[in-house]
Amino acid sequence: SKISPPSSDSVTASTLPLTYFDTLWLKFPPSERVFFYQITDLTFDLFNSVILPKLADSLSLTLLHYLPLAGHIMWPADSAKPAIYYFPDQNDGVSFTVAESDADFSHLSGNNGNREAVEFHHLTPQ
Repeated sequence: SKISPPSSDSVTASTLPLTYFDTLWLKFPPSERVFFYQITDLTFDLFNSVILPKLADSLSLTLLHYLPLAGHIMWPADSAKPAIYYFPDQNDGVSFTVAESDADFSHLSGNNGNREAVEFHHLTPQ
């Protein structure tokens, strides 16, 4: 799903020009983060009705303070360099994916040796 900053009359379009050092990273694919949470006695209903909405609301409120992070990179033809543009009326936001796995939690999240990146691929969005 996509999480956007809360709508507000005070939120306007914004632009954040990229620096030379930012543009060096454009040739690399974006990094993908996987966060693990082990919660005992967690039910599907509790997660969907309480925890997930709180995570989504927190992310939405945080994006309000960091609007460029909710935007997208564009390089207009009339510009010398690319920039991050945020347009509230174009449904800008960030992707938010929740995945469930039956993989060994202790193995994937622990400090018990090296793990291959391929072990995490099924947890990241396609």
